[in-house]
Amino acid sequence: MDFDTSILNLDAKVIFFPVRHHSPACARFVRELATKIRPAAILIEGPADFNDQISELNLPHQLPIAVYSYAHFSDNTRLAAFYPYCVYSPEWQALQIAKELDIPAEFIDLPWSKMATTKTAHHRYSDRELRQSQYVSQLCETLGIEGLDHLWDHLFEIDPALTLETYLDRAHQFCFHCRALDEPTLEDQQREAFMTEKIRQAIARYGGQILVVTGGFHSYALHTQLLNPPTEPQASLVFSYLEQCLKPAIVQQGIALTPFSYDRLDSLTGYDAGMPNPGFYHQVWQHRYQSSAQEDTYTHNAIYREVFAQIVTALRSHQQLISAADLIAVESAAHALAALRGHAEIWRQDIIDAIVTSLIKEEVIITHPLLRAVHEVFRGSERGKLAAGISVPPLVQEIKQQLKQHNLEPQPIGRIVQLNLLEEPACSKLLHQLRILQIAGFNRTGGIDLAARQDLSIQWEEWSIAWSPAYEGSCIEAAIYGSTLLEAAEMRLLELAKQCEQQSESAALLLLDACLMGVQTLIPPLYQQLLTLIQSDSDFFAVTSTLTHLLYLYSYDELLGIAEHAEIGYLLQVTFTRSLWLLESLGQVRDQDQQLLNAVKTLLGTLQRCDRTLNLNRAAFIAVLTRTSQEQTQNPVLRGATIGALWVLDEAPTEQVLTDLSAISNHLGDFLTGLFSIAREMIQRSPELLNQIDQIIAQFDDEAFLEALPSLRLAFTYFTPREQHMLSQTLTQFWTKPSAPILEISPEQIAQIKAREARLLSTIAQYGLRGIRE
Repeated sequence: MDFDTSILNLDAKVIFFPVRHHSPACARFVRELATKIRPAAILIEGPADFNDQISELNLPHQLPIAVYSYAHFSDNTRLAAFYPYCVYSPEWQALQIAKELDIPAEFIDLPWSKMATTKTAHHRYSDRELRQSQYVSQLCETLGIEGLDHLWDHLFEIDPALTLETYLDRAHQFCFHCRALDEPTLEDQQREAFMTEKIRQAIARYGGQILVVTGGFHSYALHTQLLNPPTEPQASLVFSYLEQCLKPAIVQQGIALTPFSYDRLDSLTGYDAGMPNPGFYHQVWQHRYQSSAQEDTYTHNAIYREVFAQIVTALRSHQQLISAADLIAVESAAHALAALRGHAEIWRQDIIDAIVTSLIKEEVIITHPLLRAVHEVFRGSERGKLAAGISVPPLVQEIKQQLKQHNLEPQPIGRIVQLNLLEEPACSKLLHQLRILQIAGFNRTGGIDLAARQDLSIQWEEWSIAWSPAYEGSCIEAAIYGSTLLEAAEMRLLELAKQCEQQSESAALLLLDACLMGVQTLIPPLYQQLLTLIQSDSDFFAVTSTLTHLLYLYSYDELLGIAEHAEIGYLLQVTFTRSLWLLESLGQVRDQDQQLLNAVKTLLGTLQRCDRTLNLNRAAFIAVLTRTSQEQTQNPVLRGATIGALWVLDEAPTEQVLTDLSAISNHLGDFLTGLFSIAREMIQRSPELLNQIDQIIAQFDDEAFLEALPSLRLAFTYFTPREQHMLSQTLTQFWTKPSAPILEISPEQIAQIKAREARLLSTIAQYGLRGIRE
């Protein structure tokens, strides 16, 4: 197929302007073209379902911002997409020039909800088609250029003298060949059919020329379909229609503006990525196009000088000093590299390579301070802020209303809020709902924490509340989960529950979150899921961790408002029984001593707290501990812990502990680690055991003692310094101390010694010797 040059005709009824999203050159030329031809309307690649709100984009926002589209399907799938706009985005400049020329602007792309799948790119202004193109790969190889980003810079961005006509010819040809070597996806065909119909409607509605601003990959296809409409439906589109009919129905959808940031834009990778380094291209726009439009002048290499000055400032802020000689070396290298590559100006990669070659003497790694400073400047720090007057999802309105009602609104100056859980349960539940929705600016910093099991003796929580730049955006983006706060929190929990495929501990934490948020309706389904996971989980450590969470859920049921849920107790019984079975079939475990000790502590604590109320199988617990403690090949730490648990429960006499201690002298330190961890208080009340330990250690030769010393040190760390002192005092009772000799000296001898001492001190004072005190 040959290239049709009629697409370059600027007198045509419809003029197609091909863009690469977030390209400063494209943004400049779309303004120039619109000013030149003054079209009747500008049609832009963007979500058509936002047209009712498109006037909101004319408000005085602080860029970058994004159109956020989201959908909830009947199979409980939730998908969302962003259409981000920077000041140098061609779509944004098309909107601005339309406003300046007082002409209508419309979005013409297929709404996100109509094409949303898990495989669809969630960044709608990405370069997926160009990055996958065979033509781009071949052209890069021919020109000796690495990748699409450098190729695009080389062809379209670097030369400030590039004209509109040259750009249109080059961009259309470039995108035509990308399209020729690659089959368009079904999604592309759907979108192009929709956009073509929108263009036809605009032709019928407006009298003059129509300017169509779309990704370059689509421009030629739209031009062809407009000139030569298909006589019959394409088979692929018929299939697509049938596929749409079979898709889950949309339960809820929405679209709104949300703040964005250069950091977020630069973090996109793979086929979701667009133009990289937004901070650099922001400087390009400011110095090359914005300043030249205002002053009608442009200084050669002004971009490089400004960017390099920012890099030096960033380096110095990180205590990385750079000398004048270094600056001269970098500038010389940058000029040489730009000339070698045929660049009209020093560009992005020239700066990076010049710094690497001139300043970095060691291995080049991405975390090098110099490169981090460069990437920090190239990324940029711009963060968007929405203007007043935009429409927001109902969830955002409810969040703000609830925060105002409870006097918890975030302020620029942060504050610490302490909540009494018995007096202010509603505030606690609200903040936990915001936490699970990841609303920025709300962090729990202290008080009772049932998940981490900290400060369990108190009944208050401490929260840090402060306004964050991400606060408004996180509220808007949480709207994908529902229109009310309670509904959104429920749906977010259910989404997280889906991810707990074989993780009983994670499911237990979600059950705890449901209780903290007051989402009572979710307790039964989460309970059933957790029960299934526990019964199938074969990881002893995961199941005992789950048991820990359930134990505290059960113990603090009144505080959490779930005292009427008897199923928590049943879950505890099932988990306890499952843990015993897994303990006995555990086998030898190495390098997980602390996890073993925590597990035995949990089992012991569960029995001690719940034996009477839940009628736990105490006999089975004792039997498992007994068999484990007597297993000769088992980890000495576990053997010590299990015999310690039996001792605490008064199921093993002190004599048995002494016998086991003597039998395992080769691994004394490890055994004592387990024993002391579980039975610390029992040890302090058993001087016989201390004496036995002392006798075993006394029999060690030097080599055996040095080998056992590290584990012995670890074992005794379970006692506080005061307790260690008391143990040593107890131990001295068993030592035979020789009586001290009686010093026999007469009073006369004492008098002589004192007289001699007095003369000595007098002589010292006479000669003025210092440092000697009487």
